Amino acid sequence: MSDKRPGKRPGESRDGRPGEPPHEQPDRRPDARLVAAADIVFSATVRADSVAFEEAPSVAVTFSGEPAHESGSGSRRTGLPEHVSEGETYRAVRVGYVIAAKVVADETPGADEDP
Repeated sequence: MSDKRPGKRPGESRDGRPGEPPHEQPDRRPDARLVAAADIVFSATVRADSVAFEEAPSVAVTFSGEPAHESGSGSRRTGLPEHVSEGETYRAVRVGYVIAAKVVADETPGADEDP
């Protein structure tokens, strides 16, 4: 007697019930200390039942300018691998992203004075 049940699909448990998404990435958001002390924090969470990429994205965040600063950014992703593949559809996607920056005061005596 053979088993005629359809194969397991991504995101399903063996019995066909919804399961955990197939991709879970480590939490790479800035540490809680920086976020709590930051002068500015931007955070966003996006969710999608499904998403596909026609072209694999190239992503980068940079911080520059004066005065000096301590900064960090990163995401916590579920349902997406570290590097996405073009044309592949990912299901049950969730991305939480945080950018935090803290201005670091110049400790040089007279730094606030005009010459």
